[in-house]
Amino acid sequence: MTTGRGRPDFEQGLAAALAAGGARAAQLICELCVESLPVTGAAITAMVSPDRQNTMWATDEVAARIDELQFRLAEGPCVEAFTSAAPVVVPDIREGVHEKWPVFAATAVRETVARGMYVLPLLGGPISIGVLDFYRDRPLAFGPDDVARALRASGAAFWAVLDMRPRGTLGPSGAPDDAEPVGGVDVDVAGWLADVPLERPEVYQATGMVIAQLGLTPDDALATLRAHAFVHDRPIDAVARDVVARTLRFAEEK
Repeated sequence: MTTGRGRPDFEQGLAAALAAGGARAAQLICELCVESLPVTGAAITAMVSPDRQNTMWATDEVAARIDELQFRLAEGPCVEAFTSAAPVVVPDIREGVHEKWPVFAATAVRETVARGMYVLPLLGGPISIGVLDFYRDRPLAFGPDDVARALRASGAAFWAVLDMRPRGTLGPSGAPDDAEPVGGVDVDVAGWLADVPLERPEVYQATGMVIAQLGLTPDDALATLRAHAFVHDRPIDAVARDVVARTLRFAEEK
């Protein structure tokens, strides 16, 4: 397949990626974007909420680190794009004051080479099911054609995430069929994504153990894991593994 900045080649690449299906589709979409857009790395993340997310594919360690930081801190441009259902553009993470996610911005500057960031929500009708995010090791510079291609890629990424759920289809509103609102009730995003293989099982297992150790609510237990990871400058997955292995007990830290 020929790659490059041409629209026909890009469209053909997206079609080929979707034909591959599942996690392979996510990989091919991310790699095509890095080849065709002025970005250094890309990632696709399926999300139910800021607390439940899984990176389906990241093109490099920096892209994976950016997503991991946002899961650990529960803030950042990916979280904002998901919750607002709107694109988030960060021309240069090292410039200006980022009031909505100051901790993420400071940590990303300190721990990654990322400068520009561009995040697109994966939208199906009224709901967001994840994000397609890009970073660049220089300030971001997207032209109109680049924005158009990124939007097309986000549409393909939506279908890649949907394909991870058995029998995933869309209903009349454009939302997944079993997430359609009934009788005015809001769509059940968590319900329809229940079968998507969200990873980080050790984080959720560790959350349960912290609930038992400290008598906390699930949200507070996850916040405890995040706080420990942040204070000790460790990935939250590593902290969770210690809790599951019983080499770290929060009851002893009260």
